[in-house]
Amino acid sequence: MIYLTECYAKETWYFEVDEEGTAFRQVLIEKGKESKISNLKRFDFFLSEKELPLDDPGLKRISKEVFEKVWDEINVNQLGTWLEQKEKFPLGTKVEGYIEVFYPQGVIVRIPSHEALGVADYDECAKNSQKANMHKDLVVRAEVIGYDEVNYWFILGNPEVLDREYNNRR
Repeated sequence: MIYLTECYAKETWYFEVDEEGTAFRQVLIEKGKESKISNLKRFDFFLSEKELPLDDPGLKRISKEVFEKVWDEINVNQLGTWLEQKEKFPLGTKVEGYIEVFYPQGVIVRIPSHEALGVADYDECAKNSQKANMHKDLVVRAEVIGYDEVNYWFILGNPEVLDREYNNRR
């Protein structure tokens, strides 16, 4: 992975990207505002949808350690909730949620019963989908098969995408 930053007068961006420039994690720190981070939905999901030009002179390379320090500082308030959620969702737990967004890591699923997020393999979801076209809000049933300790997401296995939308949105 490659780690980048871009600084402006009132904001600083941090990116973790692959060799093609596809963002996997992202942070925005704005003076006087709440920071945004790609593993949470605070206002909306937040991850660049286009590849970052690695030859852009405005993007400066930084070390993984610098990126991880910023990532951990922004996520520190989420750690307690994450530990509680893991206790409520031991491996093998069956969950139901809905598709929130598609990320390079896979299909991000909101588990509304505990305001938790899970990630499922895209190809596995597509194979087990009752609908030809997967999209946001479709209901997903799956099993917790692991924990993504970096993003604080449940890793979901055996996902089944149902042919109905989640209708209890807040």
